[in-house]
Amino acid sequence: MGSIADQPAFRPISRREIMSAVNTSRRQLGLRQGSLVVLDALLSCLACQDQNGKEAPVTHLTLLTVYASNETLCFRAKGLTDRQLRRHLYTLEKANLLRRRDSANGKRFPIMLRGKAIGAFGLDLSPLFARADELMIMAQRHREQAEELRGVRARVLQLRAKCLGLKLDDVTATFVEGVGNLMRRASLTLVEAHTVFTRLTTVISNHYSNSAVEGSELTEAITPVISATDANHSCAKPTETPSVSPEATSSLVTTNIPVAAPPTAEDMDAAKTPASDGQNVRHIEPESDTKKRNHGNEPNQLWSELTEVNAFYAAPTSVSDATVIAFEFGRMLRISRDILTSALVKISLWDLLRIEDRIAQKADTILNPDAYLKSILSTL
Repeated sequence: MGSIADQPAFRPISRREIMSAVNTSRRQLGLRQGSLVVLDALLSCLACQDQNGKEAPVTHLTLLTVYASNETLCFRAKGLTDRQLRRHLYTLEKANLLRRRDSANGKRFPIMLRGKAIGAFGLDLSPLFARADELMIMAQRHREQAEELRGVRARVLQLRAKCLGLKLDDVTATFVEGVGNLMRRASLTLVEAHTVFTRLTTVISNHYSNSAVEGSELTEAITPVISATDANHSCAKPTETPSVSPEATSSLVTTNIPVAAPPTAEDMDAAKTPASDGQNVRHIEPESDTKKRNHGNEPNQLWSELTEVNAFYAAPTSVSDATVIAFEFGRMLRISRDILTSALVKISLWDLLRIEDRIAQKADTILNPDAYLKSILSTL
């Protein structure tokens, strides 16, 4: 059974606060609206009122095991069916927000002592409250990223408006027109928004360069937006890089617009690879149990393994192109240029691209990409 004596210690928190944190972080937790409604119904069953009948914060001395019947929970969950309730309870348990405390006959009931419930068989919310601080931090990070994304989206639309007034080739024009739809997607991530911003900047730069326009006009066209982005990055706290959604990037991979900001000469010297063009890849990370690497693959096959990187770039045709991609994608992941250069001194170019691809895949769990890459390099 779930008893008050065995509950984990946590700081007092109101039901509204923790419900708000879960609601904000629902995508990271893998929860849908129905699961949130059930969780809210479970929280409403907690006895957390003071002597005056007002709601008090939930503490570790509050019995966190809900022993209400399915009928009661369905009623409080806005009329869900019994089958729907069981499915959402399983989802909450899988998300580590709930633990079942089943009695011998499967019934839910309290354990009383001197007229007070000291324990119960039922649905234990201890895992939820034990993760309260983690959920609050996750929600705060999500709000910060949403604010940053709002600003990047506005600057992308500003650059798009400038690009629409330029004479562009058909492929580039199609890309620019599709940016509007991409910016309206609810699943848009920071990585995608920053990538579109970089490419639109490149479109404008290439246009003015090809048209032999004076540098002052180019500066006037793009400097205000670029300056705003630099200021945003300098003031923003390091945040978790969102994962790349394949659906949201589908409109980005239809063009081969040149990438911006190639690495310096020093970076290119540090990135030199053997004559094999990076085909003989050294083993620098533990092999996955579900995916074995074929070190004899051709470059195109190696490129197809990079599920996140190749969503933004076409397959490179030379070592120089691959190096530019490694540096640009690394900067999108917020890895410093110095660390990227140091990595290319120790490992091959394909190894670096694989590590960057893995960081993008695990963006929800890798909070500091710089430290992650450093830890790998330190073992070599």
